[in-house]
Order: sequence, then C-alpha cells, then structure tokens
Amino acid sequence: MLKFRVALTLVIALSAGAAFARQGGAQLRGTVADQHDAVLEGVVLRIRNQDTGIYRVTRTNPDGTYSVSGLPPGRYEIQATLAGFKQSAQSGVRLEVGRTTTVDITLIVGPIAQSVTVEARTPLVDTASKTVGGHIASNELLGLPSANRSFVGFVGLLPGIVPIPSDALGADAVSVNGIDPRNNNFLLDGANNNDDYLGQRAGTQARTPIEAIQEFQVLTHQFDAEFGRATGAVINAVTRQGGNVLHGSGFSFFQDSRLTSRDFFTRQNGLPEPDVQQQQFGGTVGGPVVRNKAHFFFSLEAIRADRATSVNIPSRPDLNAAATTRGRAWNTIVRFDHQPSAGHTWGIRWLRESSPQENVLIPSGGRQVTMNAAREEDDVDQTTVGSLQSVFGNSRVNSLRVAFTGENVAFANHEFNSNGRRQDLLAPTLQYQTFIDQQSEVAMARINHAWSVEDTASWFVPARGGSHDLKFGFQYQYATVESTNQGMRNGLFEFRTNTRFDAADPATYPERLQIRVPAASDLVMKGHFLSAFFQDRWSVGDRLTVSLGIRYDLESIPLSEEDNPAFPDPARYPIDTDNLAPRFGFTYSLDAAKRSVLRGGYGIFYDKTALELLAPIVTSGRFSSSFIAFFPANGVDPGPSQGRLPIEPMLRNGPTVDQETLAQLFPPGLHARNMGTVFFDSPDRRVPRADQISIGVSRQIGASVAASADFVRARGRDQLMTRDLNPGVRVDTTRTGAVARLDPDFATSVLELVNLGRTDYDALEVQIEKRSSHNFSGRVSYTLAYSRGNTAGSGSPQILLQSLDDLRLDGNQGPTDFDRRHNFVVSGTVQVPRTGGLTISSIARAMSGLPFSLIDSSADPDRNGILFDFLPAGWYRGNGPNGIPVGYNGGRNGGYGPGIFQLDLRVGYRLFRDGDRALDLFGEIFNVSDRPAFENPITMVLGHPASDRRTTDFLVVRSLRPGAIPRTGQIGVRFAF
Repeated sequence: MLKFRVALTLVIALSAGAAFARQGGAQLRGTVADQHDAVLEGVVLRIRNQDTGIYRVTRTNPDGTYSVSGLPPGRYEIQATLAGFKQSAQSGVRLEVGRTTTVDITLIVGPIAQSVTVEARTPLVDTASKTVGGHIASNELLGLPSANRSFVGFVGLLPGIVPIPSDALGADAVSVNGIDPRNNNFLLDGANNNDDYLGQRAGTQARTPIEAIQEFQVLTHQFDAEFGRATGAVINAVTRQGGNVLHGSGFSFFQDSRLTSRDFFTRQNGLPEPDVQQQQFGGTVGGPVVRNKAHFFFSLEAIRADRATSVNIPSRPDLNAAATTRGRAWNTIVRFDHQPSAGHTWGIRWLRESSPQENVLIPSGGRQVTMNAAREEDDVDQTTVGSLQSVFGNSRVNSLRVAFTGENVAFANHEFNSNGRRQDLLAPTLQYQTFIDQQSEVAMARINHAWSVEDTASWFVPARGGSHDLKFGFQYQYATVESTNQGMRNGLFEFRTNTRFDAADPATYPERLQIRVPAASDLVMKGHFLSAFFQDRWSVGDRLTVSLGIRYDLESIPLSEEDNPAFPDPARYPIDTDNLAPRFGFTYSLDAAKRSVLRGGYGIFYDKTALELLAPIVTSGRFSSSFIAFFPANGVDPGPSQGRLPIEPMLRNGPTVDQETLAQLFPPGLHARNMGTVFFDSPDRRVPRADQISIGVSRQIGASVAASADFVRARGRDQLMTRDLNPGVRVDTTRTGAVARLDPDFATSVLELVNLGRTDYDALEVQIEKRSSHNFSGRVSYTLAYSRGNTAGSGSPQILLQSLDDLRLDGNQGPTDFDRRHNFVVSGTVQVPRTGGLTISSIARAMSGLPFSLIDSSADPDRNGILFDFLPAGWYRGNGPNGIPVGYNGGRNGGYGPGIFQLDLRVGYRLFRDGDRALDLFGEIFNVSDRPAFENPITMVLGHPASDRRTTDFLVVRSLRPGAIPRTGQIGVRFAF
C-alpha cells in the first residue's frame, strides 16, 4: 500500500543507516582533571571488566570528558594514564544495565611509573537519566525468598508495579500505570522476549531462571526514545556470562504436603490434604574458553511441581475437591561471548523451556471449574539472540543484534488428547450459573514466531555548549502466528441455575447452546513492525542534563477486510502511519556533589498491537468456515425460567448436541454466513498511545542509601474497544425477553473495533533502597495510585451500556480493572553478626483490593439487550459465611474486593566458605500468617468483572487469586564455586 511505503521511507530516513540501543548494556562517563580542577585532554582510559578481562580503551576530549557506552553490566576497573601524572586506577565500579554511571577522576602530578589505586564508590543516583524505575541485582534474586523462583515476581519490589501471579509455570505478569499487562515490553539481553500474539498478559515468552540472570532494569515512566512498543513498563533483563575463572552453582529446593498447610477452602470444606510437592533443581557453570577473550555460560533447571488447587462451589458441595495441578519444566540456557580485538565483541545466547502441565483448572468467565472440566497444556518457548558490537574511533559505537522468539503451545482436555483429537466427539460443556462442569470446551494449538534485526549507533560529541550523548537506531520485526481451534466443537450448554439436569423437570433444562460450526477454526496472521529513534542527552554545564528524543513506530498487520461494508477495497487494511513520539526531559543536580537530583519529563508512548486482539476479524467475519453459533441467536430461551420445556429445538433434548441437525444446517466445508457474533475492523483503527508526564527527586544518603519520590501521570488515549453495529432492543424488561436486532441479515451482534477508550492514571511513587553494607540491604516502595477511564483497560472490551446508536460512554466511566490504590512492599536481608553465617531475609507486601461492578441480570431495565445494569450506590453484603460487605459507589467498577497481605521469610546458614566456594542451607516460609488471598467474588460478563445479584454467589468469595498459596515451607541447598 502507498501509505505503508511512504512510512517505510520515513523510518529509513530517521534511522539514517544505524541503530538499536544500549538496552542490554551500561554506560560510563565522567571528567578527568588534575589536583587543581583543570581538565585534562588526551588521558588514556582503559576500562576493564574485572571478571572477564574484556576491555575498552578511550581518550578524554579537549574538555576532559569521556564516555563509553554498550558495556556489559558488571564490576569494572578504570585505569587512567597521562605523561607527567601518576597512573590512577579505580576498581569495583559497578555498572548496571541501562544506566549511566558517572565517575570523575583526579590525576596527581608525578612519575607515570607510580600509581594510585583506590576502591571506587559507585554513585547510587543516575544524574543523567529522567527515567522512573529501578534495578534488581542478582544478590536480591538469590537472597530473597521466592515460592516459584520467577524473576518476574521480583519486578513487583519496585514502586508503580502490581504483580499478577499465575498458577501456570512461567506465566507471572505485572500491571504498570493501572493498565493491561499486555502493554509491557520484556527484553532479554536487549532482545525481544514477548508473546507477539497474546501480548504480555502472561508475562515473558520464555521464562528465565533467576540463577541465570545477572540483573534487570525496570523502566516505568519517561524512558528514552530507544525504548518503545509499550505504554506500561520496559523490563530489561541480562543473563549471566562466563569469566576468566570457572564459576557456577548447584541448587535444589523442595516443598511437599508435610510443609504445606491446607488452603482456606480445603479446610473449610473438610477436604483431605492434597498430595502437593515441588522440586526445583539444577545448576550453572561459566568460565573461560580463551582467557580475557572468550567465555561461555550454561544453565540447566528442572521443575517438578504438583500444586494444590481447591475447587469450591458453594451451591454444589458434592463437586468440591482438593486437587493438584501437575507441572514439569526443563529450562536450558547457553551463552558464548568473544572479544576478538579491542574494537569488536560478539556473542550469542539461546534459551529454551519445555513446560507441560496436567490437571489445569482455570476459571472460565470467572466461573469455577470442576475436576471434570480440567485441561492440559503442552508448551515449548525459546529465544535466541546474536549481537555484534564495534567501536569506531574514540567516541563512536555501533551495536547490531539479530533475534528469534518462538512458541509452540497446545491447550486441550485429556479426552481430546486421547481420542484422536476430535472435540466434536466429546461430551458437551455444562455452564451452570456459577460453575463449569462435565468437560473443558478448550481445544487449540498455536505456533507463533518472531524474527527481528536491530542496529544502534552511539556517538559522544563534546561541544562548547555542553557535551551531547547521541544515539539513533532502527528495529524491524516480522511476527507470524498459525493456530487451529476446535474449542466449543463439543458444544456449551448454559443453565439458569446450579441444579443438576433432570429430564423430568423442565426448569433444569438448558436455556442456550453455543457451539462451533461447521469445522475447526484455522488462523494465519503476520505482522511487520518497524521503529526508528533519535536520542540526545545534552549536558548543559555541570549540573543540568537535557534529554531530547523522538521515535517513530509503524506496524503493518495484513488483514483481509472481505465482506466488511466499511472497506470498498478488502486489501486496504488500516495502517497507522503518524505514530511520531517526541520525548523531552531533564535532570538537575541540586548540589555540587551530585547526590541530589531533580528530574522530570514529558513523552508520548505507543503500544504494540497484540495479534490476539485482531484475530476475531480474521476468524469471525461476516462469512466464515468456522464460527460460534447460538441457539437461540439473541438471548436465552424463556421456557426453563417459566417451568416449561425450551422452545428452541436444539435444547429440547436437554444437554445433548443434535449433531445430525447441525450437519444439515452447517455442512462441513461450507464457507457460511456467520450465525454468531461477527467482528469487523474499522478503517480508522489506530495504535493506542499514552501521554506521560512526571516530576520527581532522587537523593543519595550516605554511601549506601538512595531515596526517590516521583509524581507520575499517564493519559491513555485511542484505547481499543468494541461497539455493536447491530444493537438490539429487548421486547420487554425481562431477562428472557427476545432481542430484536436492527439488521436482520446478521443473527446477533456485529462488533466493530474502535479507538474510543480513554484512561487516566495518577500516582505518587516512593522508594528507599539500601545497598549491602554493615550486614544489611533492603528496599521499601510505596505507590498511591488511581487509574480510571471510560474503559476497563483490558484488551478491547465491549461497550456494555450502548443503547442503539448511543454509546453512553460517560456512564461507562470508572476505575480500570487494574486499579490498586495502595501498594506497599518491604524487602531486605540481614547477615546476623557473630553467628558464623546466619542470614535472614524477607518480603512483605500489602495491597488494597481490585475493583468490580455490582449488577443485576434478572432484568434489562434499559432494554438495550445487554444484561449488564448497575445496582444503585449503597452497602451490599453476600449471604453465607464467605459473604463480604461492599460499599458500592455505583457505576462501572464502583466496588472493591478484599486486600492482600503476604509475608515471606527465609533463614539461611552458610556452612562454609573457602575462597569462591560456599555451601548454603535455606529454610523458607511463604505466607507466614497463612492469610488467604481471595479472588474477587465475580464472574466475567462479556469481559467485565461483576458480581451478579441474580446468582447464588453474589458477593461470596469462593476462590483464591491465581498464584495464591497457603502457608508453605521450603528447604533448599545451594553450592557456589
């Protein structure tokens, strides 16, 4: 398309032949002067990694400044040499990923043969960056308690970040800026580690073990133009690399039922203790291939986990169960780094994980799932990245990176996997009022791959008006997805109550059937994603740094807009070509010692569209070879609620699918008119964006403490939602009243993807960090936040208050689904003196609850055909022992659920240390207080969390949130060498 070619030309022009970034590296800069503060030109600086011996050489500029970028994170020695001065060496300079460290050097007059060596004190405050976020180093990853040893869980130690744990292996996620976890960007060694189909709602694409991570950086606001494709956070992790000395570790951690309490519902329901266990074991090794030049690193980790999963269905106690979900994982990492010459380094890293799971119980639409409806998962994830870094002259560096990310995943029930993979031959799924029984409707397989190439140029330019740290670059990514979906080929029957079906009782008959016809759905999608950026950090004088950047993002996701009347040419799919994102910021040192910094900025940030959000346009258009048909098409059958047999013929036989009639209505191989919900694209569809503004201060206190406070605001605009192009009017206000649609050519709703969502997020983020000194390290973070908008902020939710052509978006205003008002975390490690090696560490987190709506689906007072009408503001309480009170403010998400508190504790003892060798034993207790972390008492109504007064579970908590555990003990051992 013409506009795509024009935009591509703009990308090439902006990139000007180079660029990706220091996303996997660190930067070192400073000034060299004599004893009288006179700057020194031509000083030779040799910056050497103390572990690998890999080095860089540069010289100071006429103004005495120097800058070296693209350095691997680690400990460095800086050696400065100039004729007439004693040689100076500073060791122990710690460089962190994505951070600029300033080290000023003073040379003393004297013979060059004499040297002055000091142990450097690395500053804790980055005086050159306006970015809000933080770093987590390996000592925290290895020293703090972690129930599943996932590094994503440690991201939540920083302010502004809400962890979203998962029951699935490696699927932990985070929400930042009060919005969808899809909108984050995970980088590993500077390269893509995202699921381009789902987005990041399940965390990273491939899980990285904490033993293999050196450190990671988290950017939550005001990141430079080199970072993009996110309106949430950029999580920038770096794997370990080998050194000149053979180093490694071996570890084993163990949990079982003897160390695990029964969870809240298992105890309450008098169920037997499930047979749970978890074993994590493996090791790492890294060392030289050629000393000071080539090094290798290898990591292998295995997980054998049988996790407790309680099934709690208050209306049907006979279905309660204490089950276990079985997971097995093998994770492998191989890395090789080489410096063939002083000006060139290259490396390659490969990560693969296989993680099959059985007996997985994932709530469907917020409804509890019985053991009969459990499913299985088989998942293989991997990423590979190769990089080449070249130094040109004294101040120019180029970085080239090529990467691959892939996933091969399948979700299905056990019967599907053992009957030749025919979902249509299985018993139907039974969806009762508050739970799912008999069979899982899920049966799908997906392969998604992404290839990317990135290049960066960095150029440090000293100038009379202040030095310029320039970076410019481009990225191209090609992503594909292929999937097949037999989900709901077995049919899903909806019941109005929780009562078991009785053929003699019409009130127990199903009132609706959903079923995929006439065949499985096959999806093929691809996407092209291009980016270019230019960034200048301009040091104006000694205290002020001004950051000026601009970024351009372009995505082309080819879609066939066939049979969509809004597209005269089906090949002219939308391409948003004006995603130009300027970014401006500053830092100002408030004191001459640069221990206090004022920082602020403004910027525009664009998302990267997850292919999942566009998939229904491909699979569920006006005509399709596979779609979900509804019987009846609009609304539910009134018969069962009136004590009569259903009127709909497909329901007359109870929960039994009439395959013969279906085959006549929808012959196999037919490209038929979609009798279910139709999804249309919009010609004006754009990429969602966020405008961010922040102001804050950071101060170093003493040698090891840093404190910061930032006020941040993020305005989400053009957020995706769906509106109904074929809205209906219910004949009366009853729940079972028929819905008449505007266009009878369509059986039911026609949902169009539009950019009408708006969100606003305000937060105060406070952090105190203490690096290890005097036998203690720790951090405290607190976030006071408020996220709201006219959209739930998750995916592309349907506008549920729409009445004919009136969208009534003002009435949809309310908190987003990810609004956590208070988030307080304290973590730390104490080495107890005079104990011979005793260490105590802990993590304590307290969070307020998440919002949800209160509705009553027993009637449709506005007759818009959507059973989603809010209850009036007031106090409500659920019935029974697990009913909770809620003060409801009215409207969408006007109530808040239970808060969360969890304290995890580790006690470790070092049995011996001999040089680099050490043996540690650990005892850990997770959720020390055994306080249950309840999930909100909700079901999902067309993607919106709500508690329905019509149901028996109104405001009754009936499950723990994903990833929640009862009080659990763990023992472990780790040997390092």
